[in-house]
Amino acid sequence: MLVQQRGVILQITSVHEIIPWAGYSAYTSAKAALSMFTKTAAQEVTTQGVRVLAIAPRAIRTPINADVWGNPESLRDLDQKIAMARPGDPQEVGRVAAFLMSDLASYITGTTIAVDGGMLIYPDFSHGG
Repeated sequence: MLVQQRGVILQITSVHEIIPWAGYSAYTSAKAALSMFTKTAAQEVTTQGVRVLAIAPRAIRTPINADVWGNPESLRDLDQKIAMARPGDPQEVGRVAAFLMSDLASYITGTTIAVDGGMLIYPDFSHGG
């Protein structure tokens, strides 16, 4: 990429780079580290034509969390944590990734884009704190 003076590095983090999650300190710490790596790496290579970005998905309907979205009670609990009140689909993450990797996003670097249905706006607080 540096030789070609062009390219995109895309990390996959999680909203848990921002939101703490009791019992998952190793996971959340690793995701927070990827966030800082994204910013620092962007500082190091952006002037050489390489962009560095991250996507932070949460509650995407994949096999790894099928036990949550496959159980009506767990799904209700999850939906309450998401402003859009539903899990996302892998295609929704894929479309954001395709956009970020394209020239349509040529002026974006060093940041994380949340693909989280509004989880980071803390929907539980929409009725006061």
